[in-house]
Amino acid sequence: MSSRMGNALAVILLLIAAGFRLWGLSTHPPGFHNDEINDIRIAETARQGRIEVFYDLGGEGREGLYQTILTVTTGAGGGGLIGYRMLSVWLGLLTLAAVYALVKRLYTPTAAVAAMALLSVGMLPVMMSRMISRESALPLLLTGILLAFARAFSLPDGDMRRRARTTPFTALGLLLGAGFYVHPAHFIIALFSMVFIAYMIVRRPMSRRRLGYIGFALVIMIVVAMPYLISSIRLRELSGPARLFENMVTTRPEAVSSVMRGLGGLFLVGDQNALVNLPGRPMIDLVSGLFLVLGVVVALRYFHQSRFIMPLLATVALAPVTLMRTTSPDFVAMSLLLPLIALFFGVGVSALATGVPARSRPVFWLALVALFGFNIVWTSRDLFNRWPALPSVHTLYRSTLAYAAHYLDQTAGSLPTVLCVSNLNPATTPELENYEILALMMHRPNVPLRYANCGVALVLADGGEVQQVVFLDSSALENAHASIRNWLSAGEIIHLPGMPGASVVRLDVARNLADTVGRFTTTAPVSYAPESPGGVAPTFPPVRFGGNVTFLGYEPFASQTYRPGDYLTIVSYWRVDGVVPSDLRLFTHVLFDPVSIAAQSDVLSVLPAQLQPRDIFIQVTFVRLPNVLTAGRYQVSIGAYEDNTDTRLPVFDGDEQRGTRVFLPEIMITSN
Repeated sequence: MSSRMGNALAVILLLIAAGFRLWGLSTHPPGFHNDEINDIRIAETARQGRIEVFYDLGGEGREGLYQTILTVTTGAGGGGLIGYRMLSVWLGLLTLAAVYALVKRLYTPTAAVAAMALLSVGMLPVMMSRMISRESALPLLLTGILLAFARAFSLPDGDMRRRARTTPFTALGLLLGAGFYVHPAHFIIALFSMVFIAYMIVRRPMSRRRLGYIGFALVIMIVVAMPYLISSIRLRELSGPARLFENMVTTRPEAVSSVMRGLGGLFLVGDQNALVNLPGRPMIDLVSGLFLVLGVVVALRYFHQSRFIMPLLATVALAPVTLMRTTSPDFVAMSLLLPLIALFFGVGVSALATGVPARSRPVFWLALVALFGFNIVWTSRDLFNRWPALPSVHTLYRSTLAYAAHYLDQTAGSLPTVLCVSNLNPATTPELENYEILALMMHRPNVPLRYANCGVALVLADGGEVQQVVFLDSSALENAHASIRNWLSAGEIIHLPGMPGASVVRLDVARNLADTVGRFTTTAPVSYAPESPGGVAPTFPPVRFGGNVTFLGYEPFASQTYRPGDYLTIVSYWRVDGVVPSDLRLFTHVLFDPVSIAAQSDVLSVLPAQLQPRDIFIQVTFVRLPNVLTAGRYQVSIGAYEDNTDTRLPVFDGDEQRGTRVFLPEIMITSN
C-alpha cells in the first residue's frame, strides 16, 4: 500500500470514526453515571477559579487536568449531554490520527491503516470517546509519548547521526510532565519512558547534542511535574501513588488468574460491567485477536530493533496495572493499552500481507474489508441497540433524568415550568440531588425553571396561567398534600416516554386561582401584631410584606381544637411582586402570648431565587404541638425573614409599617 493511498484511507476511517462517536451522542449513553458527575463537578469547581492539583472526592483524590480542559471546551461550546462529552470525542479522534502517524512512521502504511481501522469502530474505543472520563485521555497521552520518542530518536532506523531537533524533545518533556495531572497510571508510563531512554543511550552512541536534548526534556518534565510532586508530599492520602495500585490483586494465584481473565477479555469473554461494555462482549473479535497475537510474535522476533522494543517495553510496564485487577477484565483500566493493541494488530496485518502470495492478495484485502465490515455491524448492533436496552444501563446512567432534560430543552423555553424536587438544600448533602444532575444534562442552562417540593408546596407561575409541572419521582403526585393535589388534579396529566408514572401535569388555573384568592379577602381574616404602630387591628388579605412578597391568605383550619402531640397544618398563599431574597423563609409560631413561643416551624419549600414576578406559591406548613402544652387558647402568627441574617420582613398597611408578622385565628388546645 502506498503512502498516498494510506493517507486517503486514513481520512475515510476518520470520518467513519467520527460518525460512530457523534451519532446519538445525547442518548448513547442515555445520561451521566457517578464518575462522570464527579468529573463535571470538578470542572465546574475549576470554572469558579478553584484550580487544584488533587480534588478531594470524599477522601479520594482525583487529578484535574482533564476536567480543567473540560471547563474550557464547555465554556466555548456549552454543556449538557453533548457539550460535556465533546472533549472525549475530540480526544478519541486525535488518538486515531496519532496512532496512524506513529504506526506509519515505525512500520508501514498498511499497518497504520489497519491499526486505525481497529480503533475506529471498536466498541471500547467508541465508548471511551463518548464518556466524560479522564481515562479517555490516556490513549492519546501514551500515543503522543511514543510518537515523540520515535521522532526524538529517529526511529524506525534509529540513526543517531541525524541532526536532532528540539521540537520532539520539548513535546516529550511536556507530555511526560503533564501526564501526572491526568491519571496515576502515568507513573508507569513515566517509568517505562525512563527505561526506554536508558536503553537507547546504552544501545546506541549519541552525540552530545542529542544527550543534551534528552536532559532538556527531562528538565521540562521535572519543572512541569514539580507542583504535582510537592502536592503529593503534602497530601499523601490524595496523591496518585496512593491510588495507583487500588483494586490490584495481592497474591500470586490471584495475579495469574486476573492476567488470564484480562487476556481472555481481549477476544473471548469481556468486561461484565455494563458501564462501558455489553456484558461479556470481548474487546476485539477473534480474528482480529489472531492478528494481534501475530503482531506480538513479530515484535518478539525482531525485539532487537528499537521500533519493536519500544512497544514491547510499554506493554510489559503497563500490563500489570491494567490486567492484575480484582475486577479483571476491567476495560476502563485496559483502555490505556488500546494504542498498543492497535499497533500490534497493525503489525500482524502488515506481516501477513507481506507474506501472502501476489495472486492471493486481492482475496486477502477483500477478507480484511469483510472483517472491517463485520466490526461495523457488530459494534453498531451492540452499541446502538443491545447495550442501550439493558435495564442496568438505564440505572447506571440515570436515563430518567436524561429523558426529562431532553423534554425540558424542548419545552421549558416557551412554557413556564415547575420542577418538583425533594431536597431544596443540596449543600447539606455531599451528593448532587436529581434536579442538579438534570440541570447538568440540559443544553439550555438559562431556562427559567421554578423549583418546589411538590409534596408540600407548589408554584403557580404567572398568576396561574398555562404552565407545566414536571415530576422526577413517579410517586410524588400520589404523596402530595391534599391541598397541592387538588390544584394538580385540575390539570392534564402527560406521560412521557422513558419516564415512569405521571411525568408532567399541564395546568391552566388562572381563573380558579383568582376565585380562591378573591375568596380569601372575605373568609381569611388576620390581624396586625400588637406591638406594631396602631396595635391589634383586624384586616383581610392581601397583606404586603417587604422583600417583594405579599401574603394572599390561607385555607381554613381543618379544626380549631387540637391536643398536645397533634400537628397544626397551615396552607398559605403568597405572591411574588419582584425580586425576593434568595434566602427567604417563612415562619409559623404557636404562642402562649404575643411573645412566648410554644411551637414553631420555619420552612420554605420552593426555591426563592428562581421565582418570577406574578408567581404565586402555596406553602403547606406543619407545626407539631408539644406534648407538654397545657390546655387553653393559643395564638398563631406567620411571617417571613431572611435566613442568613435572621432579619424579618416588615408588614405594611399601605405605606405604614405594621410590625413583622400577622396573626391568624386562635386555636384551642385541650388536655389529653
